[in-house]
Amino acid sequence: MKTVKELVQAYAPHAIEMRCELHKNPELGYQEFQTTELIRRELTSYGIEIQELDGVKTGLTAIIRGGRPGKTVGIREDIDALPLVEETGLPCASVNGSAHACGHDIHCASLLLTARVLQDMREELAGNVRLIFQPAEEIGTGAKSVIAAGIMELEPKCDCIIGFHCSPEIDVGTVGLIVGPANASTDTININVVGHGGHGAHPYRCVDPIISSAYMLTQLQTVVSRENPAVQPAVLTFGTIQGGVANNVIPTEVKLGGTLRAFNEEGRRKMWDAIRRVAACSCEAMRAKAIVDIQEGIPCLLNHAEVIDRLRAAAGTVLGEEHIYNIPTPSPGSDDFALFSQMMPGAQFRVGTGTEDPQTRIGLHNPKNIFSEEAVAVGAAVMAQYAADYLK
Repeated sequence: MKTVKELVQAYAPHAIEMRCELHKNPELGYQEFQTTELIRRELTSYGIEIQELDGVKTGLTAIIRGGRPGKTVGIREDIDALPLVEETGLPCASVNGSAHACGHDIHCASLLLTARVLQDMREELAGNVRLIFQPAEEIGTGAKSVIAAGIMELEPKCDCIIGFHCSPEIDVGTVGLIVGPANASTDTININVVGHGGHGAHPYRCVDPIISSAYMLTQLQTVVSRENPAVQPAVLTFGTIQGGVANNVIPTEVKLGGTLRAFNEEGRRKMWDAIRRVAACSCEAMRAKAIVDIQEGIPCLLNHAEVIDRLRAAAGTVLGEEHIYNIPTPSPGSDDFALFSQMMPGAQFRVGTGTEDPQTRIGLHNPKNIFSEEAVAVGAAVMAQYAADYLK
């Protein structure tokens, strides 16, 4: 029987063709109909059993049943794109106005390659492999939606779960590993500052929500610098502020939108309270009113040590120890893989996509970034080896 590495090498050219097709035709969250049909077509051609989920229109799950009884490994990757116009100039560049600027086409193609390899090896597996092609990660609700639909209740149930994310910062051919917090939680902060509008020449007759918002924003910066322990990183950013229609008119209301990132659940919730308090009191000092809406988002992604240890061993087998990078610090970005790793031992590793070409190092969510197609085989080799080792 061929090894994982040999099977990956044999099937990689076809997987890269699938990656090109995916890259040309990116689809936004919950609109991945063509992507889902490509996945379905490929898995069916490999002879893999697809399991339907009621109410789930895009993305899918499938099961590879091993030749002997045993545990079940879950492998999850995301499939959606971003609302960006691609500017890479690649032959397989997007043709529809959206873009796989976060590498989800690499993720999807790599999981297809992993599936094909493990399907060939199924008689050697003591257990099963659940494949999860998840929609709508960029929206932040995809994992929640498929979990609510019962994906983790399907038999056989997963005993652990893995996945990877592309990383332009890491050299292609190398994988990055980190134990514990790997990605931050993310929450959406919406604040309406309500005052009393009027003529710009008579501000003393008004309650100015613009000046109140400006004062409030400066005070909110103390939430991280003075309310959160310095040894627990956090980020509070406001990216939108809307108010006013004319230079000489004081509006009645200003709307602000922001994001909170954290790596500690207790600190995260304390900062929610601080945001509400600081917003309310600073606006009250200006005679305005702050209406704060905090929408709880994705939790911190925690990588379990035992899963990382197994991923390290798998990567050592198929890539060599010299191609393993120990990530020094977690990312303040977020990923809803975190919801799966809350439910069972799990870990998301990173797969390098950077080369000597500076355009591969620009970074995620940039329409000019190029992701090396070599990452398709690298990610698949590690994931397939992990499953093969776990299900010995």
